[in-house]
Amino acid sequence: MKFLNLILLLISISPVYSQVKSDSIQIRGVGSFYINEEIALYTIEDYISGKEKCILKSTVDSVGFFEFKIPRLYTQKLILRAKKNYSWIYVQPGGNYLVTFPELNEKDTKSPQGNQVNLTFYRLDSTDINYKILGFQQWIDNELSQFYHLKKIKQTEYDTRYKKMKKRAIDLYGMDTSLFFRYHVKFTFAEMDDLETVSAQTRQQKYVQNLVKYPIYYNNEAYMNYFNLYYGNLTSFLSNGVKDKLYEAVAYRSPSLAMVALGEEPELKNIQIRELSLIKLCYDQFYEKRYPKTNLILMLDSIRQYSKFQKHRQIAGNVIDRITDLTPGTRFIDFSLKCDNNKDTLTNQKLEGKHVYFHFYDPSFAESSREIQPLLNLYEKYKDYIQFVTIVVQSDGTKISNINFPWSVVELSEKDEFIQKCKINSFSSYILIDAAGYIVANPALKPIPNSDYDTIEPYFFQIKKIISGERRRK
Repeated sequence: MKFLNLILLLISISPVYSQVKSDSIQIRGVGSFYINEEIALYTIEDYISGKEKCILKSTVDSVGFFEFKIPRLYTQKLILRAKKNYSWIYVQPGGNYLVTFPELNEKDTKSPQGNQVNLTFYRLDSTDINYKILGFQQWIDNELSQFYHLKKIKQTEYDTRYKKMKKRAIDLYGMDTSLFFRYHVKFTFAEMDDLETVSAQTRQQKYVQNLVKYPIYYNNEAYMNYFNLYYGNLTSFLSNGVKDKLYEAVAYRSPSLAMVALGEEPELKNIQIRELSLIKLCYDQFYEKRYPKTNLILMLDSIRQYSKFQKHRQIAGNVIDRITDLTPGTRFIDFSLKCDNNKDTLTNQKLEGKHVYFHFYDPSFAESSREIQPLLNLYEKYKDYIQFVTIVVQSDGTKISNINFPWSVVELSEKDEFIQKCKINSFSSYILIDAAGYIVANPALKPIPNSDYDTIEPYFFQIKKIISGERRRK
């Protein structure tokens, strides 16, 4: 009843939509589960790297209200985050939104890593982008439910009805005044076509019909989802000659040579599409073994500095941040951590020359506590070779109380900058750093076996073997 009263109050004090709106955006809502908690609003900078950027922060007040006022923002999808939970909302210039941000969706179970939850909207205007997208998705679900059962038993009839549904959608939504929404409809179906047998088009036909005719819409999720699908695993679609030239271009660390090579492919004639697909290729291939990682980073850095497309400079920079962020082989973040069980302050400089095993621990999780004794056993065996550091992550005021670790312990809030930079979202977690301050493994293996029966001990044994050999030689 209290929750209902809050909603009614929020609606009653909200202004009625006027004929003339400013371009400013307002989001007001109720989040009773998040009282006195920080709530943040993020924009998605690009859909290649997936990098998010916090644009506003607020605090849910003592009765559960929260509010965001955005001076101006073009139509796009935003992410709302609080207490590890998150939800999405589309916004458009002049948008006025009344929402509830729940703890859980119906039938969901609570996850320690947080949950994706669905906002409930109130008084959405029929011209609003959320109204249109939610209505469109519901329309598709209703249409498909009438004939989806035919897919495996009467494929021809299924294909016919799917095509009719697609045509009705074009008739219904094709003349909408919102370019963002028209792209959403167009590329939702383009992606669905790729998943349906109804799409018998060649790759070149898809390029002509879905990509070359439409300007790149970098901040439209449906468009970029299709772009990433079409240009995903790009090297498998290249001719052997282009593959050879591309390999040579990467060897020379030259995005210019790569652009020339890729330009020989019919689906990469458009220079703007070609460069964006090159950025994606460098990102995808970084995690494979085909090309030298350093060369890919240098090519991305060249695009970041010199691309004539400003958005590509940003995306290339974001991809570099993503692939070098706490990746094995990259330098660990700078830190200064005050220990709670002694008077030490741990820094990168103090730990230089030692291998460090960071243990991120939340005592409120039973699974975390199960790892303590094996961890203590490892310490006794390898304490002369490995520096152990436990970071007790405090959630809801959790404090370590009953374990006296024989190594340095640091207590930090789950909102602490160090925890955020390390991107710790599950417990227990581990990171192994080498003696020069570079990341060996993230996440590192645990002291207890995983599903493949692997533990961190073989790493420790090799470190001990190397250090012991060096000490004997001295």
